[in-house]
Amino acid sequence: MVKQYLDETNSILEQLINLTLEDITQIQAANHKHVSKSVEEKTKLISDFQIAKKNLDQALVELSNQGNNKGLDELLDDKDKEKLALLKQKLNTLHQKNKEYAKLALIIKNFYDNLLNTMFEQNGTNNAYGDQKTIPDSLFKINV
Repeated sequence: MVKQYLDETNSILEQLINLTLEDITQIQAANHKHVSKSVEEKTKLISDFQIAKKNLDQALVELSNQGNNKGLDELLDDKDKEKLALLKQKLNTLHQKNKEYAKLALIIKNFYDNLLNTMFEQNGTNNAYGDQKTIPDSLFKINV
């Protein structure tokens, strides 16, 4: 069972990494239509990963309990150890790619916030988060 759960978690992580790389490419190409579909796919994959990870954890605990006080290093064969190392590597890769994606998303958010502030009076926007109150007259006022 451990082998099956390791394969499943690694597969899901690979899909998440590929989607994140695709999202980074789409953001860099200013193709934002792709975002909502990608968010839905990632949400499903994250849910699947949580279930697979929980199953893996349970299988490892059961294996450990049957091992008569042996550590996981002694209980797992070389293939399982390699798959665990691959799982760790993929988690680190996903973490790094998500950081890169988050930086790009923050740049886009700041761009649109600045554009909004430029289009309307500086004290008339809500800065996308309600920090400042919207003045209805400022929405229709044109500065020439």
